Amino acid sequence: MAVKLSKKELEGPDAFQSSIERLTDYFMENKARVYVIGTAIGLAIVIAIATYFYWSNYQTSALGLYTKAQDNLIRNTERPQAAKDSIPIFKELINEYPHSWSAKIAWYNLGNIYYNQGEIDNAIASYKSYIAATTADNAGIRFLVLTSLGYCYENKKDFKSALSYFEQAQKSNNSGFEAIGYRNIARIYEQMNDKKKALENYSSALQKTTDPSMTLFIKRKIATLS
Repeated sequence: MAVKLSKKELEGPDAFQSSIERLTDYFMENKARVYVIGTAIGLAIVIAIATYFYWSNYQTSALGLYTKAQDNLIRNTERPQAAKDSIPIFKELINEYPHSWSAKIAWYNLGNIYYNQGEIDNAIASYKSYIAATTADNAGIRFLVLTSLGYCYENKKDFKSALSYFEQAQKSNNSGFEAIGYRNIARIYEQMNDKKKALENYSSALQKTTDPSMTLFIKRKIATLS
C-alpha cells in the first residue's frame, strides 16, 4: 500500500533538491572563483601526468645507456683493456641523464674501471662523485664505494685517508660485509704499526667470519701480532 504524504511534505523541498539549489546559487554567485579553482585543478592534473610520463621516459632512456655499457663490460671480461670502451658510454649517460639512478651507479662503475686500469686519481674522483650524488643507501652500495676509496688511498700509501674511508664504510649499511670492513681497518692499523688496534679489529673480523680459509688466515694474523 502506498504511503500517503502530508500536505506539508508535498509542498516542502527534499534534502537533495535543497542541496542542488544551494550549489547552483553558490556557482552563480562565484563563477570566477569556481572557474579559477577548476582550471588550477585541471592544470595540476595535466602537469602531474606529463611529469610522470617524462620522468618514466627519462629513467628508461638512462637505463638503456647503462645496459649498453654493462653489456660491453660483460662481453669483454677476458679483455680488461676493452673495458675502456664503456667509459664514453657511462660519461654520456651521466651528462644526458644526471638525475637518474643509472647515472649515479655509472659513477661507481667508472671508478671500478679506472681502478682496474691503474688510474687511481680518476677512480677517486668517480667514487667521490657517486658519494656526492647520493644520500639514501638501501643496497649497501655506499659501503662498496667508501671501501673502494679506502683501497685507492691505500694504493697511494696514504694510510690515514684509507683508514678514514674504511671506518666510514664500517658505519654505513654494511650488512653482510662486516668481516671485510674489520679486516680492512685491521690491515691499515697493521701497516701503521699500531698492533693493538690491528689486533682489536682482526678479533672483531674473526667473530664475523664464516669462511674457513679466511678464519684460518685471521687466526694466523692474530697469532703473529700477539
